[in-house]
Amino acid sequence: MSDLKRLLGYLKPHWIGVVIVILAMTAATVLEMSPAMLLRQIVDVALPQKDLPLLAKLCLGFVGVAVLKGIVLYIQWYTSELIGQEVIFQMRQQIHDHLQTLPPSYFSTMGTGQVMARLTSDIHSVQDFIGWGALFLVSMVLMTVGVSSYLAYLNWRLMLATVVTFPFLFRTVFWFDRNVRPAWKNVREKMGKLTETLQENITGIRVVKAFAREPEEIRKFARRNLEHYEANLERADIEARAQPFLELLTGLSAVSMIGYGGYLVLSGQMTVGTLFAFYSLLWSLIWPVRMLGWLVNMAEQSLAAAPRLFELLDTEPEIKDCPDPVELEQVKGHIVFENVDFCFPGDDRKTLENINLEILPGETVAIVGGTGSGKSTLVNLIPRFLDPTSGRITLDGHDLREISLKSLRKNIGLVLQENFLFSATVRENISLGKPDASLEEIIQAAELAQAHGFISEFPKGYDTPLGERGIGLSGGQKQRVALARAILTDPKILILDEATSSVDTETEYLIQEGLSHVMENRTTIIIAKRLSTIRDADKIVILKDGKISQVGTHLELLSQPGFYKKLFESQFAEQDVELALSLELENASNPNHVSQDA
Repeated sequence: MSDLKRLLGYLKPHWIGVVIVILAMTAATVLEMSPAMLLRQIVDVALPQKDLPLLAKLCLGFVGVAVLKGIVLYIQWYTSELIGQEVIFQMRQQIHDHLQTLPPSYFSTMGTGQVMARLTSDIHSVQDFIGWGALFLVSMVLMTVGVSSYLAYLNWRLMLATVVTFPFLFRTVFWFDRNVRPAWKNVREKMGKLTETLQENITGIRVVKAFAREPEEIRKFARRNLEHYEANLERADIEARAQPFLELLTGLSAVSMIGYGGYLVLSGQMTVGTLFAFYSLLWSLIWPVRMLGWLVNMAEQSLAAAPRLFELLDTEPEIKDCPDPVELEQVKGHIVFENVDFCFPGDDRKTLENINLEILPGETVAIVGGTGSGKSTLVNLIPRFLDPTSGRITLDGHDLREISLKSLRKNIGLVLQENFLFSATVRENISLGKPDASLEEIIQAAELAQAHGFISEFPKGYDTPLGERGIGLSGGQKQRVALARAILTDPKILILDEATSSVDTETEYLIQEGLSHVMENRTTIIIAKRLSTIRDADKIVILKDGKISQVGTHLELLSQPGFYKKLFESQFAEQDVELALSLELENASNPNHVSQDA
């Protein structure tokens, strides 16, 4: 009931339209009874008295009623649809806006398919009910009360005989309501899983084909499809059992009215015109009760969908601005990790433990470690995609949780290993963080990212449209476009998470040459497996099992055993002879050299 009340609350801002619809419904109810009144006059007065002028007037009355009814129904239906579209527009926008406040971790747990199902099929069900189902329910109540009152006025005994089956009708409707709601909820859940499976299959189609998993994906989708099919059959079975019984009961009402009404006419207790009026209004009385089952079905679909929508809307973002957040003006880029621990929700294991690290303004820091050591988690704490479980991180002396998310993130340029490109032009993708950038600025950023060369070869250059997720570009080209996007915003903090992993060595060298200018006077954090990318960093941090095991420069870390030295030996033992000699010379000239341990 609370969900229904909350749904109907969306109608409050549109109360003027609701009033117009209710007035139109009231007028439609009166006009619905008018033909019966005219028919009664024709049968009881005009025809027996052979009064042609009266018959003509009554016939014109039918025409007038039809015209007025058409106008009223137009107002009723158009206004109802207008209200429904405005409500759903508001709700869809509200859900979308709320989704923007949720952290990336929410979507990894919820699943894109589930979110899409709620924004499509679920919201469509709500639209049907809010748009006109709820208002139509009001219309039926008005119709039932109005027609019943008029029939009681004509002959209350015949009216009672007509509605003798109604208690059974209502009982059937309530049984239907009780059973169809969980059935529709199950259908919605199965539809969400079906959509999620389809979305994963389409998104990962290249992986599917690369590993020849088409048969397995077909079976997985078939299983989800069968679950949805069976859930719908269960729902259809409930509906199929209710509808024939409703048909039988409404037929019995008609038989009762004709049988008893015929007796009253034959016994002289009622006129033939009154019987005709009764018969013409009978379906105006039975129809709302019959439609009640259908409306209940629609309402149950809506009430099954509403909790899924409200669950999404009620999800509080774990990461949000504090009251009166700090708006950063001039950012230096001084980052300090103080006793930082991090655990993912629902997991007691520490992904990061006791991280103490200072990154000075303008310093280039490389984060190195094995798979699962916590590198990406560490850098994701800086733009607050995640928050520490304990400890704190400061930027220029301010706790990150005290800084507004907008001002924090606008000063951070982030380039990931898997970069998302939108279905837009190359120019629009690069200028994503700075929509008002000139073409010259965009080209300059692309040149630094070594992307201008291949972009200029496109038929439309920077106005070339890209397919979904950047389809049409190689992995290296996508990364260079993403890198240009980050460079264009001129961030004070630049985070490169395997940003050159998909490019060849020659292109990587050219990108590094360009970045050497970009990284000047800018705090830069690099995650990379290639030591050629990080050897010139001011500081290299080695992570092992979520802890800092070593900190030092390239040469300092090579002088001590550990992960970094093994990585160097595996990559450069035979290739970097000159560097090895320089290390020996440094050690020889500085026998008291002390390595830096974390």
